[in-house]
Amino acid sequence: MVAITPRAARVIQRVTAHPHLAPTSGLRIAPRRDPGARLEVSAVTGPEPGDQVLEQDGGRLFLAQEAADRIAGRELDAVVDEQGRVQFVSRSAA
Repeated sequence: MVAITPRAARVIQRVTAHPHLAPTSGLRIAPRRDPGARLEVSAVTGPEPGDQVLEQDGGRLFLAQEAADRIAGRELDAVVDEQGRVQFVSRSAA
């Protein structure tokens, strides 16, 4: 299981609460198409078959199986870089 920090939950909720998105929308974490590449986050209208679905504070996170395996037992957080862009990071659970 993946722990979601309150900061990451707020980001997920803000993105998925956009009025132009479907009520079933969420953020999905999945591997990029390149083998061995980093995971990518995208806004989607719903989970794909086999995704783990996590809901916290009104936000929905969908984890592709490979992504769930790679970050199992870790904590998902959100950080803002110098340009104001949000990035999700996984850390060892506290």
